[in-house]
Amino acid sequence: MLSISTSWFDHNTQSISDWLNAIKSIGYNAVELSYKVTQEQLNEATETIKKINIKVSSIHNFCPTPDDGNSPRHISNYYRLSSLDVEERLSAVKWTKIAIDTAKLVNAKVVVIHAGTLDFEDERSPKLFQLFVDGQTDTPEYSYERKRILKARNDKKQPYIEALNKSLAELADYTKERGVIIGLETRYYPIEIPNFEEIGYFLNQYDKQVMGYWHDVGHAEINDRLGITPHLKFLETYKDRLIGVHIHGMKGKRDHLAPFEGDMDLEPYLSYFTDPVIKVVESKKFADEKLIRQAVKRLS
Repeated sequence: MLSISTSWFDHNTQSISDWLNAIKSIGYNAVELSYKVTQEQLNEATETIKKINIKVSSIHNFCPTPDDGNSPRHISNYYRLSSLDVEERLSAVKWTKIAIDTAKLVNAKVVVIHAGTLDFEDERSPKLFQLFVDGQTDTPEYSYERKRILKARNDKKQPYIEALNKSLAELADYTKERGVIIGLETRYYPIEIPNFEEIGYFLNQYDKQVMGYWHDVGHAEINDRLGITPHLKFLETYKDRLIGVHIHGMKGKRDHLAPFEGDMDLEPYLSYFTDPVIKVVESKKFADEKLIRQAVKRLS
């Protein structure tokens, strides 16, 4: 099974039915329904999926997109399971349960989650990334900024970890009863949750019927490029709990290109993605369409 995420779907100009037919004609036999899919689009997609006999590999939380209020954040972090604000945390639990119900509805086995972040400063770490883009990773200034962020993260993380623990505890029975597994995804920014060590911390609390590790090649790669955790260390350490992967290309710090596009060599990692690991191409609309098509053969 080779899947492609609706992150490659142009929500503004296409109908989701047309897109599903198109990706099947390209050669993808499954789809991941992601966090930009509205309830209306989900209804339409559910009917089309039945008609054209395409599988749903996974659901990316939150799906459908929450419609009970505006969020100041990127749609992928609409509500945070790690929030110290109880109302927001409970909203995140509520909509994660809805995503689990979506997975049950379309016979998907995994709900991929963004577990959360710390809120002590801009989560995008703009100074660190600007130094990285400017080629300053070998400078004392870069080393200082990276150490500062990681120390602050370690000093301030505990309340957020505790909040996330509460959320996951509320979700564990719900997901297990419905035969759906939570996919704990590698994160991109240094102050997001989980970091490398925290992946193991959370996996050790839940059995394989509740939670598995979801590897994102771009997120692991940026950890490597920033000098935080080597890419292969994620896979070597958590390969026994690996249930799925987001595959895409990367250039510099920009990810979600087409697979094999950019300056990241995917070859060292592909041997980890054998069945039954779910393989999802998670490219965005700016990805090269020709390479999206070619990826079918190379990844299969």
